[in-house]
Amino acid sequence: MRKEGSKSVKKGKGQGEIAAVFVRNLRLSLKLLCAGMSACLCFSLCPCLRDFYAIQFQNDSGGERRRGDHSAIEMNSGARVEFSKFYSPALKGDAEYSIFLPPSYGKGSKKYPVVYFLHGLWNDHTSWTVDRYGHLHEQVDKLIAGNKIPEILMVHPKGDNSFYTNYKDGSKNYEDCITQDLIQHIENTYRVKSGAQWRSIGGTSMGGFGALKIAFKHKNLYSATAAHSPIIFLSDPSHMPEQAKNSGHFGFFTQLTTPIFGNPVNLEIWRQNNPLDIAKEADLRGLRIYFDYGTADRYNQTMGLGEGIKALHQVLDSRQIPHIFHEYPNEPHGWELVGLHLSESLPFLCETFK
Repeated sequence: MRKEGSKSVKKGKGQGEIAAVFVRNLRLSLKLLCAGMSACLCFSLCPCLRDFYAIQFQNDSGGERRRGDHSAIEMNSGARVEFSKFYSPALKGDAEYSIFLPPSYGKGSKKYPVVYFLHGLWNDHTSWTVDRYGHLHEQVDKLIAGNKIPEILMVHPKGDNSFYTNYKDGSKNYEDCITQDLIQHIENTYRVKSGAQWRSIGGTSMGGFGALKIAFKHKNLYSATAAHSPIIFLSDPSHMPEQAKNSGHFGFFTQLTTPIFGNPVNLEIWRQNNPLDIAKEADLRGLRIYFDYGTADRYNQTMGLGEGIKALHQVLDSRQIPHIFHEYPNEPHGWELVGLHLSESLPFLCETFK
């Protein structure tokens, strides 16, 4: 009887608890609904924020490999991708990277040329290996197997959202990390050939911006540069068209770049790092240059990305600087574009390695 009475008492309390839980859940549901509406509003106003959440939470195809996975990748050919880090004086901390090692790397004492490749906003050094972007390391392996490129080491450094540029206050110097610390570390750690003839740099989106401006500023370090859908603007952000200023992309971009270029933008720092400005005056003779973009790029309408990229093409043409430029109809932005055209850009980056 005591048990039954006990149960009965608990049942009575349970009804009260149920009511309380119902009220709490109702409140929570309302909060979540409001949060969801706010998120939708934020995503509509700020597509960059939407892209960030998609990258963070999207389950890659098949769920086999996600961004942030640092486990080594072994391929049937004998090639592998490793993940490592080293202390970078320029960053005043660790610099992380992934590195593709060709099939024969573990079999002898041969030295190899190096391709450095820079990721875009909200990505990192693991992004190129994930299911979502089609396992780009496998494309590299296939290009080697098909004799489209020689055996190379391919290094993907983690650049955060830095635009691969030294911070205005000197607290983190990403350009110095790429052009000094990373090269020194790779050449001290792996069997690689030294000298610009055996070194090239590519990238996508923010990384395309970084690859072009670093190669333009440091032609003595690289034989070639290639950029897929590089972030290039017609002018500094403070003078961008009203359409771009009123977009969520612009506001988010401004917040990201304040530590780098300042807010308001320090025009001297901007011009020293903007590929379009550098291309107007730098001696680019002898540097192999490739860049492309897709007309369906999500940043064309709001940020005028395509116009900036075409302006770079026009500047190089006017200065009679040889380069390759492609405008691909109805093709996308970033890693998706890389996946479609790595078979063109990577052989270009490797041309001087033969």
